[in-house]
Amino acid sequence: MDLLGRIREEIALEANIRKSYVYRFLMNFQLWWPIWVIYLQQERGLSLTRITILDVPFLLLVVLAEVPTGAIADRFGRRTSLILGSGLFAIAVFIFGIAESYPVILLSYTVWGLALTFQSGADTAILYDSLKAVGREPDFQKINSRLWALTSLSVLIAILIGAPIAAATSFTFAITLSAVIALAAVPIAWSMHEPQGEHGGAHEDYFGTVRTGVRDAWEHPRLRYMILFSAVLMACTYAPMVFAQPFLAEHGVSLGNLGLWQAPIRAAGVVGALFAAQLVSRLGERGAFFAMPTAIVIAMIALAGVDQTWAAAAYLLVGAVAGIQNPVLATYINRHIPSSRRATMLSVQNLVGNLILAGIQPLSGYVADSAGLQGMFLMFTLVLGIVGFGSLALWLRAERAGDAIIDEAEERAEQEQAGAPVTVS
Repeated sequence: MDLLGRIREEIALEANIRKSYVYRFLMNFQLWWPIWVIYLQQERGLSLTRITILDVPFLLLVVLAEVPTGAIADRFGRRTSLILGSGLFAIAVFIFGIAESYPVILLSYTVWGLALTFQSGADTAILYDSLKAVGREPDFQKINSRLWALTSLSVLIAILIGAPIAAATSFTFAITLSAVIALAAVPIAWSMHEPQGEHGGAHEDYFGTVRTGVRDAWEHPRLRYMILFSAVLMACTYAPMVFAQPFLAEHGVSLGNLGLWQAPIRAAGVVGALFAAQLVSRLGERGAFFAMPTAIVIAMIALAGVDQTWAAAAYLLVGAVAGIQNPVLATYINRHIPSSRRATMLSVQNLVGNLILAGIQPLSGYVADSAGLQGMFLMFTLVLGIVGFGSLALWLRAERAGDAIIDEAEERAEQEQAGAPVTVS
């Protein structure tokens, strides 16, 4: 490549960074955020059971399609994957906004899940490869953090203005407008420059990867119980969020004000993520692990026991834990995963989390329809009390056993260095 060609290449790759910001904003600036559950209830007449069942094929598709769509991105380029992701996402949201029957809504969810798997990882990969190609690889963490902040900001703005727009027009208008916004991301992805690199590498068989990861996790008790705990905590943090809109509507919050009540919950997640390190510093890692499910249990008991609108403030605890859990748990899990199996083990963690969520979502909807929202909140208290704290207690026992082995090994090493007799236990 001549000098002029290299200059053009670098300019195009630098432009990818700015376009990544625009792409991420458009894909997350969705006006349906504060209204989608109420839309399905009031406009389409769905029960909470049927609404939560919609998430089951969505979550399973996300799990099963993650590796194949990643292979497509590697084979045909991340730019192509992003085009497919944003295009399918726009189609899914549009179908969701106009669908009048349950099978069509289910179809929109299926397309939605496929769209997210095309986007997942490809946006980060094209950013990283672009920075690496222009010699700015060390800037990746800083720029990726800004992208995360922009994502949170776009969602927060959408929550604040989405509900008033729906109240002034209609549910369908707000949702189809979101589809148009997502469609605007397609030409942004199209204009991106594909970094030169190796594509088409061999991929390990998906189910073989899962089997290997499950076996490795099962053979290490610390990881076994921590992955289970993280999956249960994630499910018991995400699933109750689905019922925030019905809870507010049940307590007389108007459609136009739904966003104002939900925005602080999202903001609590941002604050929680920013101060996760300080929480661990103050409470210690083990203390932080126990504090997170405790906070969720307190929130669920408050929501179940206080039949007042202001009880929605308990959702601030749920939002905060949603922001804290990933930085705290991911740090521990990454620290205890061998580098050679890191990607596999993280895939298993994601698989377990989605499978548990796929099971608990429809159950929570059924309980909400049968026993009311208060009964559903108590259900999450029970799940966390038994499975959450149970897995955490098993993890703590495994952790202490591991610490004892390390202490014994260090003591023997010190004795060997000092020339003292070595005891064998």
